[in-house]
Amino acid sequence: MHRTTDLLHLLCIISIFASGALQLQHAHGGSCIPAERASLLSFKKGITSDRTNLLASRHGQDCCRWRGIRCSNRTGHVVSLHLRTPNLDVYADPCAFDSLFGEISPSLRSLEHLEHIDLSMNCLSGPNSTFPEFLGSMENLRYLNLTGLAFSGRLPPQLGNLSKMQYLAIGQDRRSEMYSDNITWLTNLHSLKHLSICGVNLSGIDDWPHTLNMVPSLRVGHLQGCSLDNANQLLPYLNLTKLEKLDLSLNEFDHSIEHSWFWKVTSLKQINLKDTRLFGQFPDALANMTSLQVLDLSFNSNKYLTMTGKLKNPCSLKILDLS
Repeated sequence: MHRTTDLLHLLCIISIFASGALQLQHAHGGSCIPAERASLLSFKKGITSDRTNLLASRHGQDCCRWRGIRCSNRTGHVVSLHLRTPNLDVYADPCAFDSLFGEISPSLRSLEHLEHIDLSMNCLSGPNSTFPEFLGSMENLRYLNLTGLAFSGRLPPQLGNLSKMQYLAIGQDRRSEMYSDNITWLTNLHSLKHLSICGVNLSGIDDWPHTLNMVPSLRVGHLQGCSLDNANQLLPYLNLTKLEKLDLSLNEFDHSIEHSWFWKVTSLKQINLKDTRLFGQFPDALANMTSLQVLDLSFNSNKYLTMTGKLKNPCSLKILDLS
């Protein structure tokens, strides 16, 4: 009799837990929230071509099951939109391949809980081909990857409102028609670890290393082809103690390499200085960069680069490219 009673109690407890789980699922309808589904459908209306069928699953009520969409298991809110064109190299022109074509709809602004947006390697733009400024109001964003998108005009300082941002990638290498005359908004991104603004014209900004130095969380910095003309700035103090990878390739510094600011960053593991027209003698500080594994100085006037005999090769250096 006792065993039967215990079994009934156990079945009752299991039933209660199962009922609770079912109620939690029905709390958000077992699918995404209707208003957020509507926002995603509005986004789809801005797409004029989808030859890779990235949006082919946009049917049915449960948008959390749509390709590229991820919802919170707890709240049902859409937290991730990932629609990168697959199998396309970052140096390719997305507009010359099968990718998403169209305009990024401001309807995405209604997805207030969105943390992750990846629309990279697509032929998308904002109004009149400009960068969609409304993205700067999506304060829960932690990841934004728009690499390869052909924006033009000014990079909006409203991106500085994204204080939770950890990964920010914008630009088209040397093909970008974007520019910025002030990047101090980066200092508001206190959690930023990865910054890629390749091809964005920063030619009017002389103190760009000082701005980067005010983002101590930074681990990766890609500033390839940004029309920078000087890396000789003096940093009185160094905050970039976590920086591991720095890409300054395809900028025309055209000055001596010896006094460049990045030699102070001893945490660096990779430095890309390809085609930067740097010349002269390596600094003694190079001997202190014991974490350095890759140093790319290819396509420079390398016959004018010299290294003194007293320097010791960093023990971790694996690749030194002077081709």
